[in-house]
Amino acid sequence: MSIVEKRIYGDGEPYYCSTETTEKYGEIVGGLAWPEEKDGFLVIAAVDLFENIDFEARHIWILAEASESNVDDLLIHALALQKRFSPFMESIRFYGDTTSLAMIEHLDQFNRSRRSRGLNAFYLTEAIQVKNPQKIEFYTSLIRKYAQPGKKILHFCDTFLPAYLAGLSPDVIAKGVLDHPPLAALGYALAVLSTWKPRKGTKRSEKIETEVLAKYERVLNGNPVEEMT
Repeated sequence: MSIVEKRIYGDGEPYYCSTETTEKYGEIVGGLAWPEEKDGFLVIAAVDLFENIDFEARHIWILAEASESNVDDLLIHALALQKRFSPFMESIRFYGDTTSLAMIEHLDQFNRSRRSRGLNAFYLTEAIQVKNPQKIEFYTSLIRKYAQPGKKILHFCDTFLPAYLAGLSPDVIAKGVLDHPPLAALGYALAVLSTWKPRKGTKRSEKIETEVLAKYERVLNGNPVEEMT
């Protein structure tokens, strides 16, 4: 059952709303990193509908994660989370590495098997910059920007990622950010959400601005709003 609804603001801007917390998100996406020598990993992440006027940026939330050593198990887990965080009649997108021929062939076989049984297929969208020769530098910079201590823009909802990030040295991240599935999955999602902007204007009513400021005062004071896991 989905815990997300898609709604329309008064100015016509579409947004996602959690039915559990009433939080408002501009976009929700998934990031998926294939299992190879290490377990595969996936995340569900969301970006706030409103910008934090003090940081001049939107907060990003890691809402869920999963780790699997088996490709099929990872894809089944991805489908389950996709259904949970997708609004009615719409599926959130998962981003990942589409350059791995072996994994894409496996995905094709996985989908053929599911279609033959009348089940939904899983689709993977090409991650931003994944075919760029400078992709390591791109994702290293992205991870460093959002995961640096004290930044207070990237938030984790009951996940193991903060501990994982804390255990990696900057050199390890710089040399092989995409060799670590948790970092790769996180990076794929961040690449999309970090550039998200509303399609409509940014004008909001005084009441809405007050609501947003109150929320971020709780975040800055170390008392963030309660989130789903």
